This record gives sequence, C-alpha cells and structure tokens, in this order.
Amino acid sequence: MKKILFPTDFSETAHNAFIYALKLAKSINAEIFVLNTYEMPVISTTSAGQPELIQSVYNSIELNNFENFKKEVPNLRAIAEKNDCNDLQLTFIFEEGIMLSILQKIITDEQIDFIVMGTNGNNSLEKKLLGSNTLHVMENIDIPILSVPKKAQFKRLTNVGYATMLRESDKNGLKQLIKITKNLNADLKVLHVMRKESDSTMDLLDSWKTEFNDEHVSFHTVLNEKIEDSVFFFIDDQLIDLMCIVKRHLNFFEKLFSSSLSKQLSYHADVPVLVLKEKVHT
Repeated sequence: MKKILFPTDFSETAHNAFIYALKLAKSINAEIFVLNTYEMPVISTTSAGQPELIQSVYNSIELNNFENFKKEVPNLRAIAEKNDCNDLQLTFIFEEGIMLSILQKIITDEQIDFIVMGTNGNNSLEKKLLGSNTLHVMENIDIPILSVPKKAQFKRLTNVGYATMLRESDKNGLKQLIKITKNLNADLKVLHVMRKESDSTMDLLDSWKTEFNDEHVSFHTVLNEKIEDSVFFFIDDQLIDLMCIVKRHLNFFEKLFSSSLSKQLSYHADVPVLVLKEKVHT
C-alpha cells in the first residue's frame, strides 16, 4: 500500500487539497498521514523576569494548538465521509517543532511515497515550508511532492505533461512517469521549449524520441523566448491534467514558489504540479 503525507494548516486551500489527496489515495490504494504542526515563539526570560509566567504562556500556546487540532480532526473525517472515502486509512499526527524537520522524520520513519499539499501562493503553510531558513531541509526531501492549486478537482488523469530541458538527469523523471502513466493508461506529453533554433538541440531531441519510443509518449517542441507562455499554452492546448517538473538542486525548490515558471505553473488554474527528484549522475 502506498503512503501519502499530507501537511495541513486546516485552511480552505488545504481542505480542497485534502479532498484531492483522498480521491487520489482511493484510486491508487494508499493510506494518508495527516500532519499538523506548530512552532513555539521565542520569549526572552529577561524581558519578563518571571520564568513561571513564560512557562504558562508556552503551556497556553500548546493547549490552544492542540484544542484546534482536536476540533479539526472530526471535520477532516467528515470530509472523507462526504467524498465516499471514509474507508481509507487515515493517521493524524500533531507535532510541535520546525515543520520541515518533522516532515523529514515522518518520511523516513513511515517510508512515505510522496507528499500532497495545497497551494495558493500566500498561505501560512507555504510560508512555513518555504521560508529562507528551511530551504536546505527541503533540498534533502527526495520523494515527489504534488502541489494542488486551490481550484483543482481530482479527475481521471488522461494527459500528463512533463517539461524538460533535455538534460541527462531529466531522464530518470521521464522513466518514472512512463511507468506511472502506463499504470493509469494515460498519455505522457513531453515538452521542450527552445529559446532559439539549434540543430544540436533537434538532434538531441531526436535521440530522446528514439530512446523513449512508446505509443503513449509524445514529444512537443516550441520555439519561444518566453518559456512561461509556451508552457501555459501547452497545458491548455494539450488538455494537461497533471504537469510534472524536476526539482533542480540548490535554489530550484525555492524558485518553485517564487517569481518563476514553476510558481506560475503551480497557480495555473486547476492543474496540479508534481515535483520530482533530480537524479544525479556521478
């Protein structure tokens, strides 16, 4: 059985992503680990001069967060029942600490297959996940991350898109997706955007077509300096249900939710984005 980790802040965006995660889990026979975290503020003992008062404040914060968690769990179970997913195995986890560190520990301990999270570009969950101090932790998360926009609704995946710069390290992601799309009986459409015409690039593209010759895999090339426009047109023109990209090293994951192609992908209408680990060849 597959295992999905779903971090939530109980927002409207997260609830919509939860419905997506539920229906996805049901379609692939998976269980879901629902995670809610909170962080304690740093309070200086010198400012108050009363350590017992500070401890009282901490206890109050912990209690308030736990009470909210207890209140929200039945709501999530009700959402599951409403969507005919009450037979799914749901595990609820409540933790204090840095969210990404907790994510990493759960991924290891429970052998999580991938993460599903909601995104609308400005919620507190993303701020927790993508703060500048947490980027190095996210870089060490090797499992796929499915980003679900606020308007996304789960449906049968018919057309899966994959954007590539035709790097050797992108082939691993393509191989993963070919297996996934075959199991789903979906078509995989590979996009490469060229900023300028190049014979060497066309030769490289031909070699990819030969290597990944499959009736369910098609290659699409666009000549355009504005990569973003090309990708959006591709999504609409090819009726893409799920867009896939490879996580670059260092700053790539940060760029996923900053002013970049990947951010705009994540917030493009109702199309979820699957972020794959980039395989390193040594």
